[in-house]
Order: sequence, then structure tokens, then C-alpha cells
Amino acid sequence: MSKKIIIDKFEEYIIGCIDEMETGEKVIFTKDENPLTKDKKITLIKTDDNTFNILEDGVNEFEFSDLDFNGVIKHLLEIQPKEFPDCTHIYSHRG
Repeated sequence: MSKKIIIDKFEEYIIGCIDEMETGEKVIFTKDENPLTKDKKITLIKTDDNTFNILEDGVNEFEFSDLDFNGVIKHLLEIQPKEFPDCTHIYSHRG
């Protein structure tokens, strides 16, 4: 399921995602409505009760591991403008 997120509401959306995610669940952020796009993407993965990984596949390719709630928010808010600089909205794909 794809959801359009306005950039101004990105932090609020991240907080909601973190609260709702189950262990093993992924959320992929892209600028395209298609989650299988070859374009830039950021993947958030819940690995444990309070632990997350972020995979950045685009301008830079990084992996941030063993992040807590605050670490996820901090890194996603830093990565988003680099990966999607000219976007007024992005898409979230949960699954």
C-alpha cells in the first residue's frame, strides 16, 4: 500500500510509523508511487522491539544499524533532503 506524504508532515509520519511497526516490517520511502522503482529509496526496517535499521539506496549508499526511536527520526530527517531534494512529497510503501 502506497501513501503520499507531504514533506512538511514527514517527521509526524515517521513517528506514527515507528509506533505502528511490527518486528520484521519494512517501510520504503521513494519519490515514485511505484515501490519497485530503480530510483532513490530509503528503507526503514524494524529489527527488534526498539531497534531499527535504515538502508539508503540512492545518492549515497549507507546502512545505519541498531538505531533507537530518536536515532531513526534524526537519520531520516537528515537523509530525506539529500535523497529527495526537490520533492514536495514522497511515497511510503509498507509491507
